[in-house]
Amino acid sequence: MILVHIRKKARQRAAEWFCALNLVLFGLTLLSPGSTFDLKPYAAFQAVFGEVATGGLTLLVGLVWSAGLVVNGVRQQLTSTMRATCCFSGVIVYALITLAYAFGSMKAGILVPNVGGNAAITVLALFCLYWIGEEKGCRTDG
Repeated sequence: MILVHIRKKARQRAAEWFCALNLVLFGLTLLSPGSTFDLKPYAAFQAVFGEVATGGLTLLVGLVWSAGLVVNGVRQQLTSTMRATCCFSGVIVYALITLAYAFGSMKAGILVPNVGGNAAITVLALFCLYWIGEEKGCRTDG
């Protein structure tokens, strides 16, 4: 019975899982050996936080968001607040990633697909934030 509940919740929150795990993988990629930010489209990232700080931030937000999703069935009210906080943080992080790719692309003189892809994920994270708010009963339609 518990396994069915977990599977149902995971299916309902597939978009959140995608956003959270994407942040985790983005962070792990940046923390892996190598200098990703030495490439021209990443120049704006390097100028703001640097590779390690950006990787650490995205990894942390993604892991906390994932943890909130894992324990959601046990303490739904508490973890939905944690999920909303992480989702809001994720929206900000994804927006900053999108802007960094856009500025880096402009500086390099070449548009990289990451601009549009991360812009779409930013919108997806905004939808997730809305859905969490609806779940918590934060409706504004009276």
